[in-house]
Order: sequence, then C-alpha cells, then structure tokens
Amino acid sequence: MKPAAEGMDTVGHRAAATVSGAAAGSVSGADTVSPAKTPTAFAPGLATMVGQFRRGELSPVTVTQQLLDDIQADTAGINAFCLLDPDQALAQAQAAQARYRAGAPLGPLDGVPVSVKDLVAVKGWPTRRGSLSSLTDPAAMQDAPAVTLLRNAGSVIFGKTTTTEFGWTIGSTNPHAGITRNPRSLAHSAGGSSSGAAAQVAAGWGPVALGSDAGGSVRIPASWCGVVGFKPTFGAMPLAPQSAFAEFAHLGVLTRSVADCAWAYSAMAGAHPLDPSSLYPRARNSLPGRCLRIGWATQVDADEALDPTIDAAFRQFVAHLGTAGYDLQPADLRTEGLAEDMWRVWQSRIYESFIDWAPEKLALLDPRLSGVYEAGARLNQATLTRSRARLRAFATRVATLFSNIDVLLTPATSQVAPSLNAPVAASADAENWFAGNGFAFPFNITQMPAVAMPLGVNAAGLPFGLQVVGRRYEDEQVLRFAAELELLRQPTA
Repeated sequence: MKPAAEGMDTVGHRAAATVSGAAAGSVSGADTVSPAKTPTAFAPGLATMVGQFRRGELSPVTVTQQLLDDIQADTAGINAFCLLDPDQALAQAQAAQARYRAGAPLGPLDGVPVSVKDLVAVKGWPTRRGSLSSLTDPAAMQDAPAVTLLRNAGSVIFGKTTTTEFGWTIGSTNPHAGITRNPRSLAHSAGGSSSGAAAQVAAGWGPVALGSDAGGSVRIPASWCGVVGFKPTFGAMPLAPQSAFAEFAHLGVLTRSVADCAWAYSAMAGAHPLDPSSLYPRARNSLPGRCLRIGWATQVDADEALDPTIDAAFRQFVAHLGTAGYDLQPADLRTEGLAEDMWRVWQSRIYESFIDWAPEKLALLDPRLSGVYEAGARLNQATLTRSRARLRAFATRVATLFSNIDVLLTPATSQVAPSLNAPVAASADAENWFAGNGFAFPFNITQMPAVAMPLGVNAAGLPFGLQVVGRRYEDEQVLRFAAELELLRQPTA
C-alpha cells in the first residue's frame, strides 16, 4: 500500500492512498496520454452493471475492490482524490451484496461506487474544501442531504474528490491537495471547481461522481476531460447548508455517458427540508427530439471568442441535426459585459463568504483567493447594484427566448483545457474566469438545467463538449434529448 500523499486524509484502518506525485510538483515534461482504460464492470454502463448485481453475475465487493486497486496503482499523478476510505467502502459493498442476495436492493445505485466533491459533508469525514484554512476543522457530524439520498439508494461512498479552494475558480489546483491533472493530457488542467470528479470519471475510477456547479464547475471540467456533466434545475438535488453563492449553486453529477447520468440522477434528485428550493413537484414528462423546437447559439457573452475548431465542430453537428430532420433555429443571446457583471457579483460573494473570519484565519487562504476577497471588499455599491440588475435583465431575456424554443444547444466551453503551466493572473481583476467561459455561467443565473457532453477533440487530442439547456424543472427532457444526441453524434475532429 502506498503511503498517503501530502494533502490526502487517512480514514479507517487501511491507509488512504493516492497516486504518486499527486500533491505537488512541476508539470513540465508531462505527456499527452489516452484516457485510462475503463474497468470492465463500468464499461457497459450503470443499467447493465446493476442488472448483473441483481442476477449475481457481478459482485459490488469485486467492483469496489477493483476500483480501489486501480486508483492505488495509478502512476500518472492524476490526483483526483483528497480522501479515500477503503474500509468503509468495502463494508458498504458487502452490505449491498447481501441485499442483492436477499432480493432486496435499496435503489438504482445499490452497490454502485460514488465519490463526493470535497465541498459536501459526509458523516465522519473532514471537509477540507481544498484549503489549508480547514485543516483543523472537525469531521462532519452528519451527511449533507444529497449524501443522505445516495445512502438511501445504496451507493458505495468511497472517497472525496479534489476541488479548487472553496470552489472559487475553474483551475485544477488547490493549497490542500495540490495539482489535479487531466487524464486526457497530464500537462493540462482538469478544470474546476469539480476537478477531481471529472478526472476520476475520465480515468475510469468509478462510474459516478457528485459535483457542484455555481458558474460551470461541473460542465467545464466535464467538457475538458471528455465526460458528461449535468447541472440540473436549481434545487433539484438538495444542497445544504447554503453558501454565499446560494442562488447560483447547484449540485450536479458527472458520468461517462448521458445514459449513466440519467440513471444516477434518478436516485440523486429529490426533496429535503433543509433545502427549501428542493420542495417542488417533480415533472417526469419528456418528448422525442424531433418534437422539440431547438435553438442554437455560438455566443452568449459578446466579448468572448470561440476556438475555430470548436466553432466548426459545433456548426457541423447542428447541420447534421438539420439534415436528420430536427427543427432548428438560431438564437441570439449575445450580451455585452455579461462576464464582467457576473465577476463583480462573484467578488462580492467571496467577500461575503469570509467577512466574519479572523485575520489569522484569512491569512491561511491562498493569496489569489485573498486578492479576490479584498477586491470584493472594495467594490462600489452602485456598480455592484447595476451589475446585479443587468444579470436579472439577462435572465428575463433567456426566459423570453424559451417561450419560442424548448431546448438550446451551445458549445460547452469556448476553448479546450489550458496548460497547467499557463501564466497566473497578475491581479484580482484579471482572475475573472467568466470572461473566457461564457457558455456555462449564464444558466446558473437562470437556474436552468444544462448538460455538457462530449462533442469532439482538437488536433492535439484535447476534448471539447456540447451543451444542452432546457427550461427550469424540465430536467428529464434535457437528459432525454441529450441521450438522443449521444446516439446521433459523429466524430467531428
């Protein structure tokens, strides 16, 4: 058993393990690699695997042990996890196996390994949030509502995945666990803030990851790592306690396919009294894609440039849909200054997040995050108020658009994953990551369901994705249409 790397918490009697070189180190010399081989148990998809559990053809214990062995055997330094608990995972898998043998599985995820992003509480485990400021925080006394739903469905909760510090940005490094690498290219970012979740799924280390998304933190890393990331309607997956980013923050799910995403989401969505936004009736109706009015757009933030390869691949796919008989219409959502307005609000929420911290605790934050906090403290109230008003006007504009369409297609990101050696921003204002990622955050503003799914790769083999957006509460429609597109998708690069 390898010793735990710096930043990796140890739980249980067996040492928690991570990949070699995970916590720190230069990225120079890292080579582009193919995705890790998907374990045989996960390859057919969740429905098949769970069916094999039911028929006794496959054991949850075998699957979990293989998963843990594969993570420990990695030598690429991907570093997707900040905590692993082999003892608890195997105990949960044994309990699931006993339920299957008794013919009494708990739900659609019984025996299925699921990871949890390290912003979400799991009883008995610490929540480090990617920060040195949390190193002395006690273990969680109770599960977060979403984790309770996972347990109720029989999931094997085996570890916590890395996140950027307090989820503030979309890189894939943090002061606590270090660098998380993209399995598709070790020299490139896995994206964030659900860095480890996307890297884990892309590497084949489990079929399902629980992430969170307040401005693209599920969909951006999914696009960059070549997997599926779903941000459902606000409140669809209960989130508590709420943060300063409350009305933007959604929980989400990352998987290797849309079919797996829909299967997992069926067990991960639900109401919980600790999240009032989750207390609404769930619609289950959906229509085939050829019955839908489909909008498409290649720009939302008018100040953002789209990579020519992604632009060409997206337009080629839209043309393919038109040839196949789908009802398509271009949609104009181009908005000046949208990313700047969102960044001002984001700075204010970072300031709100730490306003009551003592100076000695604030000093433990990464200097880049501290700089944004200080910029938030200096914000002019009139400027911030105008930005918030413009974001509300944008949300109304999107709602008006959706009176004429049923779903919207966009690229998931405007660029492929950046190099881990990319220059660091020179100032707090230059940290504005919304300025280069204008397809994700608009649909946090509107609280609408959106899924990122693989679309193609560039000449260097770096993935990029397609985004499908739907009306609020029509999550099943988004997933059904995305699954249809997954079957239709052809290589575009």
